[in-house]
Amino acid sequence: STYSRWSQNLVITSSDPGEGKRFGHRLEANDNGDILAVSSVASGQAGKVEIFRRTSQSNDDSTNHSFTLVQTLEGTSADGSSLNTKFGDSLTMSKDGITLVVGAPGYDDSSQADAGAIYYYKWDADGDSTLAYTLQQTITAPDTQINMKFGSTLAINQAGTRLVIGAEKFANSREMKLDWGETTFDLQDTNIVDINREAGVVYAGTKYDTKFIIDE
Repeated sequence: STYSRWSQNLVITSSDPGEGKRFGHRLEANDNGDILAVSSVASGQAGKVEIFRRTSQSNDDSTNHSFTLVQTLEGTSADGSSLNTKFGDSLTMSKDGITLVVGAPGYDDSSQADAGAIYYYKWDADGDSTLAYTLQQTITAPDTQINMKFGSTLAINQAGTRLVIGAEKFANSREMKLDWGETTFDLQDTNIVDINREAGVVYAGTKYDTKFIIDE
């Protein structure tokens, strides 16, 4: 019998290669396979996402395709700094490739380190056949907490209208009751709030018209 096999027909490299760049850290492609997003997240650097478009053999059964770099996306923190944002540490794309969301869990806002952020991009946003992504929205965490890493994981539905966002280091609270037994100092009815460090949390968002809103 004859078995089908995968065969390599193309090697894609970064437009800015270098030691420790970690090109290929995350990958996303649309259902047709003609838009490819590849992230590079190097230690101590901003991170970036390179967008490639299939430019040949797109309408036949040939396996000899080629991809061309069309743009490079990068993120910045609230103060304009781009260092250590970990932009591209997570990626998700709608089935048609029109919606791309990029996570930057190392994003620092004005009061929190590693608060995290996500960036929503739209393909050909102006409908003028500009085959590239345009930033539509930057979303930060709805909760104020240092080092929560909002955007550490991402997933989107096929239609690009429902989004889930992980924050792997979010700390939630827990209540405890202390009972000192037969002592005169009895705290049995006293609630004490503690913190579960790095418990994690997942947020859900819904797209209304042109923007995503975090669900309550």
